[in-house]
Amino acid sequence: MENRNIEERHTENDGRLLSARVATKASANMYSPPGFFKLQIKRLKKHRLILWFIIPAALFTLIFSYIPMMGVLFAFKDTKFDYAMRAGADILGALQYSAWTLETIKAIFNSDFLSALWNSVFINLIKLVIVFPLSILIAVQLSELKNQTSAKLVLIIICIPNFLSWTTVVATWNGFLDPSFGFLGKMLKDLTKGESLTYYEWSFKPLFVFLNAWKGAGWGCIMYYAAITAIDKTYYESATIEGANKFQKTLYLTIPSIAPTIALMLVMNISGFLGVGLDQVKLMLDKASYYDSQKTLDLYIYEMSIGNGAGVSYVQAAALGVFNGLTGLILMLVGNKITTKTLHKSLW
Repeated sequence: MENRNIEERHTENDGRLLSARVATKASANMYSPPGFFKLQIKRLKKHRLILWFIIPAALFTLIFSYIPMMGVLFAFKDTKFDYAMRAGADILGALQYSAWTLETIKAIFNSDFLSALWNSVFINLIKLVIVFPLSILIAVQLSELKNQTSAKLVLIIICIPNFLSWTTVVATWNGFLDPSFGFLGKMLKDLTKGESLTYYEWSFKPLFVFLNAWKGAGWGCIMYYAAITAIDKTYYESATIEGANKFQKTLYLTIPSIAPTIALMLVMNISGFLGVGLDQVKLMLDKASYYDSQKTLDLYIYEMSIGNGAGVSYVQAAALGVFNGLTGLILMLVGNKITTKTLHKSLW
């Protein structure tokens, strides 16, 4: 009798639990959140006025970023595409006339390409080692100034070269380095015993990086300076009370606090590792003595696409563009992984 009562109680409890689960499931189905598309439509209706600001940017991106990506197809065509384009055919006609192939991708890996690739990578390595930390150093030094008005004035002065065109910058420094009337050129000519400093094979890369740092280091430090000024000053007061000197406060407080900004800028620099700036290269190019050390990947693509006249190869230029894009994507992913492991900060 007693066992029967126990079994009845258990059965009753199980029935209550089952009823509770069914009721919970029914209420969940009754009040389930809307689907993804329904939620997006609801948000669009709610913020429909903002669409008038988004539509122009979306159209601009579609026209100038996504539609030109159809040019990727050229990289997988044979040389008949070039012949058809030179003969006056339209793009669709040239695509139909030529055959699909991977030989164009293989053909770009020649000695000229490898030389241009090495020059671009070498220049960017120097910029990453010298120019990138230089912007951080300038920002830290400006933050150490007690008078913030003076710091902002200095920041404005060192940012002025960024607003000058490369034509002005290169022409100005050409005048400074001219051995006939430039004061730096005369000085260096005396130091080198008559040999003038121009864009020769041995001096092209150092001058290239120097002009890049002179023009862009001040502008590059703005983000770091803004991140430093946003740090709570009480942290520095506490560090001073604990006996930390300026170097220790910079190393253990300032740098870790701006680590997200450093990670962001580092990934952006790494993702554009193959590009050094075509305008600067073209203006600094020594046409009288064109060394292989002066040819970068940007210049090589320019010459391959529109710079060589009758020797233009649209398919090879497109293949080089595909290589540049895929390499930039891979470098961005690798750079993000590196910053995640080292700085514990990432883009996503």
